[in-house]
Amino acid sequence: MSTETTPAAKPVFNLNGTDVPLEPQDRAAFMWLASQVYRRLHEGQTPPPIPALLTIFAHEGITTQKLPVTDPRIQAIMLVMWAFGIKGARVEGEGEGRQVKWDKGEQPNIDTRPVIEHFTEEGIREGRALASALLIANSRRIRVNGIEMPVRINNMQLVQAQAPELEKRRKDPAHDPAMAAAAYVAELLAAGADQNDLRLRAALEFAGDLGIRSMVIDAPTRQLRIDGFNEQAALAAAFLQGAAVEQFQAAITRIQTLNRMAEDQSRIIEQQARGQGPGATRAQAMVSPPPPKVAAAGVPVKRRRR
Repeated sequence: MSTETTPAAKPVFNLNGTDVPLEPQDRAAFMWLASQVYRRLHEGQTPPPIPALLTIFAHEGITTQKLPVTDPRIQAIMLVMWAFGIKGARVEGEGEGRQVKWDKGEQPNIDTRPVIEHFTEEGIREGRALASALLIANSRRIRVNGIEMPVRINNMQLVQAQAPELEKRRKDPAHDPAMAAAAYVAELLAAGADQNDLRLRAALEFAGDLGIRSMVIDAPTRQLRIDGFNEQAALAAAFLQGAAVEQFQAAITRIQTLNRMAEDQSRIIEQQARGQGPGATRAQAMVSPPPPKVAAAGVPVKRRRR
């Protein structure tokens, strides 16, 4: 009796009415696509949904640039859409009346697996890593004193211009840069910056890329504490910055370590507030301990390849 198994059928994506077999692609094609999506997401206040962007990219690549459907860039676009659970997409009409439509499929999408399982060599080649990274990066929030602030994707030139501000606040290069990013956010808010301030937008993106999820600012004592980190945000940032697959676990370990430190600090503050520990009268002096030297990276600027 034969023990051979039948190979799984290759996915087929319907683009503008044509069925296109999909093949896994090298990471370079997905990094190119990431840069294209990022460039469009920071344009204007209300960018179109990511599936609409991807459909337009594929349509224009085929009709305007005359690329074949086997081109790695076109394949990467369709693979990411397939990972979103979309089986086909099309552009209808011309000019201002042009409409973008897409259809959901029955294939498993990225929500059917733990996020970490997409950030593998296989997940990268199948488009699952980029699909996950884009969704995570485009939906990030940072809670500041209980208020949710969106983390927007910004122009690369703006990010590069603001990078030195973080380095100024990084007292020890061996320490994790998250505290420097949080300090910059806190300083801008204290100076009256709102979410339309480009400096604050860049600072929030730095903080989001470094995995910060929640921070507390005590204005009277001028103290700052990061009390929550986001593993998924840090993992997505590592991928988009071009980190090797072998480094993804280090990115997760870094966030887990920082979260444990944040939890320990929160417990100490709660004990002090209840008068159960030393320094109870200074319970609001929320000075974070030096971050661990786990996968400490520089300021995350080179995260989008143009």
